[in-house]
Amino acid sequence: MVSAAPKQSVVTKQTSEPNVKEKKPFMLSKGFAVGISITVTVIVAAMGAYYLIVENSDMLFMAQTQSFFTTNRIFLEECMHQPGGLISWAASFLTQFFYYPALGSAIMIALWVASMWLSKLAFKVRIEWMAVLALPTFCLLASMIDMGYWLYYLKQTGYWFYGTVGYLVCMLLLFFHSLFKKPMDRIITTILIAVTYPFFGWYTLLAQLYIAFISIANSIKSSKKVVETEESDGKKEKSLAYKISRPLIPFVLIAVIPLICYQLYPDIRLGDAWRIGLPEFANNDFISFYPTIPFVVLSIIPIIFPFLPKKQEMKGGMAWAVCLISIALLVASWVWVGKRNYQDYNYHAEMRMYRATEEQDWEKVLEEMSNLPGDASRQMVLTKNVALINTGQIGTKMFKYNNMGKRPDNGFDTLHVHMVQTAGSQLYYYHGKTNFASRWCIENSVEFGYDFDNLKLLSRCALVNGEMDVAKKYLNILKTSLFHREWAERLLPITEKPELIKNYHEFDNVRTLYNHMGTTLDGDNGLVEMYLLNYFSNTMNKDDKLLQEVTLLYSLVQKDIKLFWPHFFLYAKLHDKEKMPVHYQEAALLYGKLEPQTVNIEGMPFDEQVTESYEGFQQLSQSLLQTGMKPEEVGKAMKDTYGDTFFWFYFFCRNLYTY
Repeated sequence: MVSAAPKQSVVTKQTSEPNVKEKKPFMLSKGFAVGISITVTVIVAAMGAYYLIVENSDMLFMAQTQSFFTTNRIFLEECMHQPGGLISWAASFLTQFFYYPALGSAIMIALWVASMWLSKLAFKVRIEWMAVLALPTFCLLASMIDMGYWLYYLKQTGYWFYGTVGYLVCMLLLFFHSLFKKPMDRIITTILIAVTYPFFGWYTLLAQLYIAFISIANSIKSSKKVVETEESDGKKEKSLAYKISRPLIPFVLIAVIPLICYQLYPDIRLGDAWRIGLPEFANNDFISFYPTIPFVVLSIIPIIFPFLPKKQEMKGGMAWAVCLISIALLVASWVWVGKRNYQDYNYHAEMRMYRATEEQDWEKVLEEMSNLPGDASRQMVLTKNVALINTGQIGTKMFKYNNMGKRPDNGFDTLHVHMVQTAGSQLYYYHGKTNFASRWCIENSVEFGYDFDNLKLLSRCALVNGEMDVAKKYLNILKTSLFHREWAERLLPITEKPELIKNYHEFDNVRTLYNHMGTTLDGDNGLVEMYLLNYFSNTMNKDDKLLQEVTLLYSLVQKDIKLFWPHFFLYAKLHDKEKMPVHYQEAALLYGKLEPQTVNIEGMPFDEQVTESYEGFQQLSQSLLQTGMKPEEVGKAMKDTYGDTFFWFYFFCRNLYTY
């Protein structure tokens, strides 16, 4: 008892010391962490809605017209000819919803959010890191809005939803893998995931890659907790072998599975077996890496997810660092996505004009040209002329719109755009050249795959040509689509009773032009505008007003005086006692002054405003030239006053770029 006293006194001394509160490391509250996750989710949805719906709705609508889906089993089998075919099939189905850009965008954004939360569960990442988990969705957004004219040259089936569906599938596979805890179960699931390569292609390999890094991260973290004892030597040796095998198995499967499956796919090259599903942007001998960057970044980012610190590891300033990192990543993502957004005005205007032409909303076409802030592309000029022909205003308003024309802006790429791939078939169709329209529809379909737009044009051409069995075939295919069904059903009665086409006034002008020209399919060398220019300016017609006006239009564009006069006099004969359109008067007055020996215009009844405009044009141009200005400078100086006349077009609209 005596000896116990000091011991008791020690205890008393220890417990009698004043209580000092241990300083706990700052931790993010659960509510604050949830707030971060909700904020990130809202930002992802908001950015997606802004850049897809507000900035690129016309591009999304065009994307679905350039895509194709049918419930026919043959289409599914064609998709499965390459690894990842099931993703292609599903992506093609979902792309249809861009017929209503807001609807398709809502579906896509929902899949992005689902992928983001699935990645949290699959990688077992704390909710505080949601901004990091959102980075792949920003990559997917960038891949949608930076396409530019590659939209017309894509060869990947279902491209528009392919990356979104693929990443979602990848996260689903990882989530499935995370449900199993036992070592042998995880090895089995890893092998099972590898077997899905024929269905998911590239994204199966990505899942294997992430499984390998999850295993590495788990091994690193578990090794820090191991307490070595003499009794555990045997178990430790077994654990070490398992730690090595876990990441090794996925790497082996990544190397072996494509080699094995390659034997099942005669259409793919061995070197491509590991990247089937990763988009390739190639046209002829030109390959661009720029549009592939978002997919490369997308595949790399999830590698870091397994190594993100857990909540208990975020001591001291680490919690605040998470907040700062999240803000920095969101701001950087916004800036990056904004820079990737392809904002060329003509690019979007061309799509709006194309859609309006397809719907024969001619006023909408002309409205787009009126709102144009700069020079139009040649495609826009030709589309504008089609609208003026169909509204009967070509002779009075042709030069009231921009007619300069320039090459398409390719952004960061040097992709050489050809009009036959963007709008050639449509332009040929509305000029009555249905054989040319069909030819380019089929050629583009062979190279880039059939799409709804080509099928609709082929249907129209077949109906005009009287090929009812062909038209029925195309229309029945369109009937299997979600949003082109009504269009096809509306035209199908013509295939049973060809005389009904007279009741469909949308075909009137095309049929008129078609009936007055031959069906010969000669060569255009891929240059739509040059072919139309040469063909119609050298075509004469004796009795049809519409065709005669088209030929007169192209003789004006040709600026060939000898070609103009026969077309002009024939027009005057066909429109006897009708007022001569102002642009034809301007051309006749100018050509008569330039070459008075060819035609004497003294007795022609020109409008007073035409003669006054000509005299004012000549006086101003001569006075400006006398000041030492170059012709190009004179043209710019006179454009505001005389840019809507044939006089200005003849002298200053030169070196037109056609493509």
